[in-house]
Amino acid sequence: MFGYSNTTHMQTNSLDQITANIMIADAGLNIRYMNKAVQELLKEAETDLKKELPRFEFEKLIGSNIDIFHKNPSHQRNMLAQLQGQHRATIWVGHRAFDLIVTPLRANGKTTGFAVEWANAKERLQNMDYTAQMEAVSRSQAIIEFSTDGDIVTANENFLSALGYRLDEIKGRNHKMLVEPTYAQSREYAEFWAALRRGEVQSAEFTRYGKNGKLVVINAAYNPILDAKGKVVKVVKFATDVTQRVHAVNTIGAALTKLAQGDLSFNIDEPFAPDFEELRRTMNDALSQMRNTLSAVAHSTDQIDMGTREISQSAEDLSRRTEQQAASLEETAAALDEITVNVNNASRRADDARQAAITASDNATRSGHVVADAVAAMSRIESSSNQISNIIGVIDEIAFQTNLLALNAGVEAARAGEAGKGFAVVAQEVRELAQRSAQAAKEIKGLIRNSSEEVSTGVKLVSETGESLRTIHENITAVNQHMEAIASSAKEQAVGLSEVNSAVNQMDQVTQQNAAMVEETNAAGATLAQETARLRGLVEGFQLGNRFASKSQKQVALATPNDRPVASPARRMVTKIAGAVGGQSRQAVEPGWDEF
Repeated sequence: MFGYSNTTHMQTNSLDQITANIMIADAGLNIRYMNKAVQELLKEAETDLKKELPRFEFEKLIGSNIDIFHKNPSHQRNMLAQLQGQHRATIWVGHRAFDLIVTPLRANGKTTGFAVEWANAKERLQNMDYTAQMEAVSRSQAIIEFSTDGDIVTANENFLSALGYRLDEIKGRNHKMLVEPTYAQSREYAEFWAALRRGEVQSAEFTRYGKNGKLVVINAAYNPILDAKGKVVKVVKFATDVTQRVHAVNTIGAALTKLAQGDLSFNIDEPFAPDFEELRRTMNDALSQMRNTLSAVAHSTDQIDMGTREISQSAEDLSRRTEQQAASLEETAAALDEITVNVNNASRRADDARQAAITASDNATRSGHVVADAVAAMSRIESSSNQISNIIGVIDEIAFQTNLLALNAGVEAARAGEAGKGFAVVAQEVRELAQRSAQAAKEIKGLIRNSSEEVSTGVKLVSETGESLRTIHENITAVNQHMEAIASSAKEQAVGLSEVNSAVNQMDQVTQQNAAMVEETNAAGATLAQETARLRGLVEGFQLGNRFASKSQKQVALATPNDRPVASPARRMVTKIAGAVGGQSRQAVEPGWDEF
């Protein structure tokens, strides 16, 4: 019917009892039977199977086609159609793997169905992975197996090669043959194996002895192996031979100890293993580099020491000159202060003189105006005197005519005789009055003439006075201009001297600061000299070997304190600064100081 129609009910009951996972399908690949074991297997995996096989339903498996287990059913159908014998395969469904053994069921020469034995491939694949891992470990590590009493059961080639034994030379012998005899009899050793029998892993770096006393250092882990009941049945050790590494580390450690003690006069000549040979070369290169560096440092220390002493001496000279310069600048500043005060006083007095000259100029101008007015007044007086002289002349003519008329009247009165006697008296009186008037007019005219001459002389003198005042005004104006120029120059000089005074005071401050800086430089030079001496002492604490030591000693011997320092660039620079600040020429510099 479908591959197991002739199978008895007893046989299917037997299939239900066995632990193998059995599934039977008919010739059409429809599932007709699953024993309890395969049902439990697929039931447990249902959730994962449905993620990859959407048509998978455990409750409907009986009667379903096996195509639900395949993404490409035609491939499986073609393979099963041609299947003549048993076929083994592993299928993956998601992260689950199943081992399948497919056996065709035949009757009368025909395939009536298929029996499929299912198995979870996880454990088989894990065992394969563990086996591959152990093979990889065995290729890279030394492995040895012991009984719980410490008897050697087996060992791989890496372990035998590391200790120089063959397997038949150690198999059956105790672990004690690999350790120092004293340690093998110790309580510590007994506790070591007691801990392993309790199931405690022992891992560390161990020293072991191989054939002919060969010393081997291994980084190992002793692993107790338990049976299904948790009982320790054996001990397997996985080890890595680190002898060469330990030798390299110890040798490098000894070299570093010597280095810490200041000994650089050696090299590591014994070759290391190939993996560590580069470390030895690097260490030797470092030692050589340190020797060269310290030798150069020693040489530089000597040079610095010489230069420091030169700078210190130069700083002392510069300090002395700077102090002298500071004192000179202080005196100059004080003198400039006095000069500035005097110039300011002169400027103030020049301003006062200029104001006085202006006042005198104004007064001279007003005097010129007064003289001009006096000249005009004298001219008017002279004109009035001339007019008065003219009037007096008229009066004199009137007196002359009156005298003449009186004379004529006397003559006529004399002719008249007795009758003209009274008239003659009057005529005589008039004549006398005329004569007196003529005499007075004559005297007035003389006075007016004298006055006119005096007025003319006064006009002349006033004119000369006006000219003198005009000349004085012009001179005062010129003096005023000169005084203004002098006052302006005095102000400019006062301003210039003030600026010079300020500059000198600033120079004085800067010089004082320079003096302080020179003192600090001197102190720093002394400190640097001390530190250089200390550095030299530190360098001399290293042993650099004969080739370097003799050279250093020779350099130290050359740098004696009594030697006259050679003019270095630093010393020449200090000399230049000292010459510029101290105001000394090159001829005044001490011998041996070159021009920078």
